[in-house]
Amino acid sequence: YGCVSVMSDYNIIQEQMDRYSYCRDEGGLKYQKKAVQCEEFFAGDQWDAETKRKLAQVRRPALTLNKTLPSLMVMFAEQLKNRASINYVPRQNGTQETANALNKLWIHVATSNKLKWVESQVFDDGIITGRGFYDVRMNFDNHALGDIQIKHINPLNVLIDPDAEEYDPDTWNDVFYSKWLSPAEIGRIYG
Repeated sequence: YGCVSVMSDYNIIQEQMDRYSYCRDEGGLKYQKKAVQCEEFFAGDQWDAETKRKLAQVRRPALTLNKTLPSLMVMFAEQLKNRASINYVPRQNGTQETANALNKLWIHVATSNKLKWVESQVFDDGIITGRGFYDVRMNFDNHALGDIQIKHINPLNVLIDPDAEEYDPDTWNDVFYSKWLSPAEIGRIYG
């Protein structure tokens, strides 16, 4: 019985690794390379090291005219000015009291997560790299009932299904989130 369980676990792990490799190789690495290039252009670092070296050899400056930054700053300002506001209203059999309670709950969740900052980070990632992601989950660190936790995550750490045809993640076959952890962090999270 133990051998069957180990083999079944191995098959599941292998299947996951195969899907991860597929997502990485069929668009993930290409996206990451382009996203890093976009971040560098945004920061005004538009020359690769080899080109800079060649220009330095012939005593020519690596001139950078960053037209990306001013254009994107306009977009960032628009996002700050036109933030969406969330307000619950009663529908069908709903009551105003329930809507009021949900409005207060939403204000608490948004405030405790500094959602305005998180929203701006996700928007900035989306404008610069083409993708921005929220990580929304329950956090049970403070009490057994849990708190809603909303964070921004690095889009370079997210691999999505290369066969996806819609923006809606519910229609994707795969989403992988990866990042390096120290052994201590792994022990803290997984025991």
